[in-house]
Amino acid sequence: MAAALALLAQNVARAQSAGAGSEPASSRAAPLKVWLDARGASFDAQKLRAALAKELKREVELTSDAGSAAVRIRLEGEQRADVRYTTPSGEELSRSVDLPPDRDRSVQVVSWLTVNLVQDDASELLRELRARRLEEAAARAAADKAAADKAAADKAAADKAAADKAAKNSAEQAKLAENGAGGPPAKADGILRDPAKGFDLALATPISLIRDSSKRELYLQVALWYGEAGALRGVAVSPVALRVRTDLEGVLVGPAVALVGRRARGAVVSAGYAQVDGVLEGALVGAGVAVQRGKLARGVVVAAGGAFTGELTGAVVGAGIASAKSLRGVGVAAGITLTRGRSEGALVAGGANFSADHQGVEVAGGVNIARDLNGIAIAPVNVHRRVKGLQLGIVNVAEEVDGVALGVISYAKSGRVQPTLWTSTEGSVHVALKSIAGHAFTQIGAGIDVNAASFTYDGGVGAHFRLSQSFFFEPGVHYSGKYPRADASGAPDQHRLHYLAQFGYRVGSKVDFLGAAGVRHVVAGGTGAAIVPELRAGIAFF
Repeated sequence: MAAALALLAQNVARAQSAGAGSEPASSRAAPLKVWLDARGASFDAQKLRAALAKELKREVELTSDAGSAAVRIRLEGEQRADVRYTTPSGEELSRSVDLPPDRDRSVQVVSWLTVNLVQDDASELLRELRARRLEEAAARAAADKAAADKAAADKAAADKAAADKAAKNSAEQAKLAENGAGGPPAKADGILRDPAKGFDLALATPISLIRDSSKRELYLQVALWYGEAGALRGVAVSPVALRVRTDLEGVLVGPAVALVGRRARGAVVSAGYAQVDGVLEGALVGAGVAVQRGKLARGVVVAAGGAFTGELTGAVVGAGIASAKSLRGVGVAAGITLTRGRSEGALVAGGANFSADHQGVEVAGGVNIARDLNGIAIAPVNVHRRVKGLQLGIVNVAEEVDGVALGVISYAKSGRVQPTLWTSTEGSVHVALKSIAGHAFTQIGAGIDVNAASFTYDGGVGAHFRLSQSFFFEPGVHYSGKYPRADASGAPDQHRLHYLAQFGYRVGSKVDFLGAAGVRHVVAGGTGAAIVPELRAGIAFF
């Protein structure tokens, strides 16, 4: 406050010294109109007018018309003054100042501030304000630049990490190529390559035309008992057993045993046991067992007994068991499919499908089991941890269901299995078991009419929508078969469909009150109207 008053006093002094030589011109100037709003404050307007006239050396006129005034002064109580001055060019200057408790001193402070504005000697204050704004703008620009630099550094770090990972993967692939697990056949592998010695006929290696065939790359080998080649680029056939120590490009057929020590591109076929120790590109077929032990496989692995492979893109088929480290494609088995890692595509088993995580379709005659499912699982029993999609079976079990689980019993930690009692306008009382999992419900039960003339078996399925913490809505379709009470043999007397819209209200964590409205449609049997209105009310527990 003291500094502001001192600065105003200095500006007034400069205005007086500058105006001393221009008094005649100032005296001829038009009166300065001043509008003062001092409501609620004891302020001496006449004393202010006299002070302004003395300092400005011109006539000052107080006016009640704010629109015609060049100077507009508004007092906010007795603590603060707001002064606005409109220059002849139309520019508006404004300043505010806190007022001292002394009334005479307040008049002097307002006078000084007004003189500053009228004489346009407040330029120094304006420069200070502009400088402060420039400093703030510079600070904001520096902060923006720092944020941009940090974002660029983060992106550079992420790019470097990605490049390092790619380089590491390339190095691993190169290493795999060296040991026969992937990549093209290694040339610096100690294998002798001589086209003149690329054809071999053997009884049992080394009893053969080329005694050191196990060290050579062959194009054709026919063995009566056992044939062995260092590498094969072509065809090898034996009624018993064949072995390629390193890489195969072509076809290897050994009815009892067919072995490839490293990479195989083509087909390896055996009526007994077939094995590839490196990467497979093509087909591996073993009527008994087919084993691919390398990291990667692209193609088909088939066995009547068990088919085992690494990370496969293609199909694995086993009459007994079909197993892969990971799978992108199709797994089929009459018994069990087993994927030790992630699988994408379709798994079909007569018995069971086991997978760590599966994305796609699972169909089994017995059970589907996976940690996470993103897709569809169809089996009498489906067991998963997290489901994003559909479970369809007799019994469905999951921790979380983001989708639909349809079954006689569907249990989810995020859902409920509820004993249910309900009655309808038909005059019957029913007991049922209701399962809620994800966005669906299923229900199965039985009922009897109040006069004991008949009983029904019924089941239903529908959607489950949470409207709030307590309210929910369940549109659904239900079936019921009506039997005479005295005779439950044979087919029901009536087959009926019930189209219902059910609302529920949950009380606490143990009880649901239910109310439903819709129509009952007699599909077959019975007399009377085929479609009649129906109301239901019930209660479900847990």
